Amino acid sequence: MDETEELIGLSVRALVAQMSAAPGFELHMTRNCALALTDEPLADFNMLILGPDPDAEGFFKRAIARTRERASPLLAAMSPHVAQALAPAAARLGLTPVGTAPLMVLRRGTPVAAARPARVVRALGPELVAIAGDLAAAAFDSPRGAVARCIDVGVTTTAGVETYIAWDGDEPMSAVTITPTGDTAAISLMATQPEHQRKGMGRALFAQVIADLRGRGVERFHLSATEAGGPLYASLGFETIAHLSAWLLPPPAEADG
Repeated sequence: MDETEELIGLSVRALVAQMSAAPGFELHMTRNCALALTDEPLADFNMLILGPDPDAEGFFKRAIARTRERASPLLAAMSPHVAQALAPAAARLGLTPVGTAPLMVLRRGTPVAAARPARVVRALGPELVAIAGDLAAAAFDSPRGAVARCIDVGVTTTAGVETYIAWDGDEPMSAVTITPTGDTAAISLMATQPEHQRKGMGRALFAQVIADLRGRGVERFHLSATEAGGPLYASLGFETIAHLSAWLLPPPAEADG
């Protein structure tokens, strides 16, 4: 198993941990493929990950059929192991390519320094979880209710999902979610208020959270970056090991139109 395949499998686990409490949650998975659907009519809350699998195309076709049965939109991410082979099927099934997402890794020993001080706390309890949700909704321009139903509900002490908030004085500025599995941790939902982006708060949050997790035995961190977030992660020492192909299945009304 190469590293990309390994991290695709860990991404599947992280996706399940983060979304399993959402209303209407439905999961279909193999070791390296996962379809996670919710009741939300937004692609960001209905996800398909396709990694190297002997029946990746069959899983893909079944996933699209089930998504259409639920009349949901879908965001699909394909590993480079399968992207070229599955692209013709994706086009036939009505999906549209929407770019690529770098799969990035931070390895043991890579120093991460903050550019400014920040007070970082873990989001435990309804009040702090709600603050982290507010930051995520603002950063990703997502409906606050959908974030509450699909993300806030998964931030508990027992879910295996940890969310942290960076504060500047009394103002919450950034949040990030970590899903550790053994000595590796998935990073997701890196969110900074739009008006406070590019001021060093994301870096300050990362530096403290990574230091804390390293102190607990985590040696490697991975994430799928957005176009906006890629430069920050690269400046922190993350390296790109693969590019995931991203495809969108629109809602039925848009597809019919």
